Amino acid sequence: MKTVAIIPIKSNSKRVKKKNFKKIYNVPLYQIVIKKVKKANFDEIYVDTDSKVIKKFCKNNGIFIIDRLKKLSKDNANGNDLLNYHSKIIKADLYFQIFITAPLLSIKTINNCIELLKKKKNDSILTVHKIYSWFWFNNKPVNYIPKVLPRSQDAKPIVQESTGLYGITYKSLKKYKCRIGKTPIFFNIPRHEALDLDTYEDFIELKKYGKRYLFY
Repeated sequence: MKTVAIIPIKSNSKRVKKKNFKKIYNVPLYQIVIKKVKKANFDEIYVDTDSKVIKKFCKNNGIFIIDRLKKLSKDNANGNDLLNYHSKIIKADLYFQIFITAPLLSIKTINNCIELLKKKKNDSILTVHKIYSWFWFNNKPVNYIPKVLPRSQDAKPIVQESTGLYGITYKSLKKYKCRIGKTPIFFNIPRHEALDLDTYEDFIELKKYGKRYLFY
C-alpha cells in the first residue's frame, strides 16, 4: 500500500511570529519534524509550503514540494481543505497529515500508526491524549456523577485530539471529504508527545523536556 506523508508548513503564523522557523537547540522547528518524518516508514514525503527557505531545504533533502495555493493560505482554510486538495494531486492508498507544531511526536508513534492503519479494517487513525479528570460542559458534568464523586483516576477519560498526526485511506477521504473517517483508531500518546506549539508558553514547556524527545 502506497503510504505518503504530507507536512503543511506556512511561512507566517498568528500567535507566535515566525513560529515554524524558531530554533530549538539551534535547529529550526520545521527541520526537526521533517528530519524525523524522513526516518519513518513512508514511501513518499511531501511538504506543502509558501516559504522559499523551506522549499530549498526540502529540495536539498529529497522531499517533494507542493506550492501552497493562495486560497489555502487564508486563515479560514483548514486541514480537511488541504488534505482533500493533496489527494487530488498525489496518488496513494494511505495519506498521513503531520504537523510540525507537534515536534515531540516520536518516530515510533508514527510507525505504529502507519502499521495499524495498514493492518486494521479501520479507515483512519489519529493521535490522541487521554485525560483522567472531572469535566463539565454547559454547567453539566460530562464524565462523572457529583454525588458519587469517584477518584479522578477512576473517571472515564476524555479523549483529546493531539493534532499531531492524522491518517486516512484514499477511499474514505474521497467519500467523506474529512481527514477523520467513520471508523477511526484513537492512538493514545503520552502527554509530552501531545504538546502542540501554539503559544509562547508552549515553547517554554517544550524546553522543559530537553533534547531527549526532540530527535527520536
